[in-house]
Amino acid sequence: MTIDQIAYHLGRRDEAPNQELAAKLVRENDMAGIAEIAAHLDDKNASIASDCIKVMYEIGYLAPGLIVSYTSKFVDLLDHKRNRMVWGAMIALSTVAVLVPNRIWPHHEKIKELIESGTVITNVSGVRVLINLASLGDPYYSQLIDDLLRYMRECRKIDFAKRAGEMAPVIQRKHRKKFLAILEERLPELSKAAQKRLTKTIQTIKK
Repeated sequence: MTIDQIAYHLGRRDEAPNQELAAKLVRENDMAGIAEIAAHLDDKNASIASDCIKVMYEIGYLAPGLIVSYTSKFVDLLDHKRNRMVWGAMIALSTVAVLVPNRIWPHHEKIKELIESGTVITNVSGVRVLINLASLGDPYYSQLIDDLLRYMRECRKIDFAKRAGEMAPVIQRKHRKKFLAILEERLPELSKAAQKRLTKTIQTIKK
């Protein structure tokens, strides 16, 4: 059985088995195996459920189309009592956002609430969901741009350069000046490596 291949059932505490299983399911286009993993997202054993959400979003990184039918389940998990399931679901949603924006958009206020109140990973992944929605243009972009600029302004130093790089291609010409102003204002406070990365993003925007 597919579920027997997750880390918990192999007696492992690292994530390698879950990543390997995700790659195998994608490689074999194993929809039945993916369904078996998805069925355990509500497992009473927290370790099993955690392994399964890991497998699901790792599949999302590789082939989001294979998990798109579970979008509603990922949305439901945003209300889970355990943070691991919440941020895992948010990562999964970030991988499918551009494929099914109409199924995620009705929940964008919930996503914004979690960006403000959730863990660091929930914040980072939630912003990525909104970036991906905005990348599709209006009506998403016009309703999200003010929030995205604010998230950029308030971003932690450690995540700033990476977020700037993710957000830059989405920013439309009419908002580039505001976006650049935020990047240039925060540039001096970053580490040398982050400054180098951010400078490349700034130069790309200015071209």
